[in-house]
Amino acid sequence: MMKVLVLGFGVSGKASASLLRKEGYEVVAADKNPGPGVLPDRADLPLEGFSQVILSPGVPPTHPIVQRALAAGIEVVGEAEMAMRRVENRCIGITGTNGKTTVALLTEHVLNASGIKARAVGNVGLALSEYLLAPDKSEVLVIELSSFQLETLETKKLKSSVCLNITPDHLDRYPSMHEYAMAKAKIQDCSEKLFLSNQVVSEYGDCFKPSFEIFEHLEETVAPIFSLEYIQLGVPEKQNVQAAEALCREFGVGYEQFLKALTTFRKPHHRIEWVGEKRGVHYINDSKGTNVDAVLHAMELFKGPVILIAGGVDKGASYTPWIEKFQGVVKKIIAYGQAASKMEGELAAFFPFQRVEKFSDAFDAASCNAVSGDSVVLSPGCSSYDQFRDYKHRGDEFRNRFKSLQ
Repeated sequence: MMKVLVLGFGVSGKASASLLRKEGYEVVAADKNPGPGVLPDRADLPLEGFSQVILSPGVPPTHPIVQRALAAGIEVVGEAEMAMRRVENRCIGITGTNGKTTVALLTEHVLNASGIKARAVGNVGLALSEYLLAPDKSEVLVIELSSFQLETLETKKLKSSVCLNITPDHLDRYPSMHEYAMAKAKIQDCSEKLFLSNQVVSEYGDCFKPSFEIFEHLEETVAPIFSLEYIQLGVPEKQNVQAAEALCREFGVGYEQFLKALTTFRKPHHRIEWVGEKRGVHYINDSKGTNVDAVLHAMELFKGPVILIAGGVDKGASYTPWIEKFQGVVKKIIAYGQAASKMEGELAAFFPFQRVEKFSDAFDAASCNAVSGDSVVLSPGCSSYDQFRDYKHRGDEFRNRFKSLQ
């Protein structure tokens, strides 16, 4: 019986272990948070007898156990790669810094509405390994892939793929934007056909081989103009619509068919989501805006005035790109949590700025400062793990606090 080490025992790690055990492997799990049946992922963990290490996305390839395994000639495979070797479905791949989940769910929705069975998996919904516990080979798999998953992906199973954008993110893991872009670019090696946005081509085209297509070609009418109505309706952003259309076209979905399906789709929660209005103040939940560029995108949708709630766990990028773009739109920034001091140092000279410790204090301060006509927007630019389980928990707290307003 082959013996496999699953390193990192979160959602994808547990899915990997379940799939491998079903196939008859002996599985040992290790994690930074050990528990019953899970070893601590100490650097000196014995590796004798293991034929393979399955790496969860959250564990970097620089982990000492990974380095020791490679030095010992033990194959190290990411969860997505391990699963992809077993997939028999037709597959679509979606990556990019922002917009991945919306495009994955929109593509799934349009394909299903067009009579093509489809399922969004990967970073959205089930981990690919978990899906393979009970697969339906007739479904097209729409696979959302992060840079972490792409680092170890090499099996060419994707019929078509898209890279939506590449902007600063995860610089606490990657030493430079070039390294981050190269991780994203690995999707090309696993795809028969790749679509890129103009932004990716112009800024990081040298990371890709020349065999790609640019997907931004649809008419202006395909998505409404940026407005408060657009946010209230939950309609996807134009670029996300264009990307999904390009992917669906590869499966025979016509333009009119695509537009018809688009009318019945709504974006998932926590993505520039309309929460409501109290005393003339609009409240918008963009908790999924976890990096600097995502916040810039959100602010482009407002003519102002905006009171911005930002903060959480800093991810390594500078907040100075906000300075120019926020002018005339953001009337005040209220920053909370671990990143607040860095934000204060970079932004307080340019905007009215208030620093607080807790998220609850930030919401209260924003509500107190807002007057009729303002928008209170949660678009944190940071990860949520200092005060919340995840971005959904943070967004739900924002919505709950709005509901409790008198």
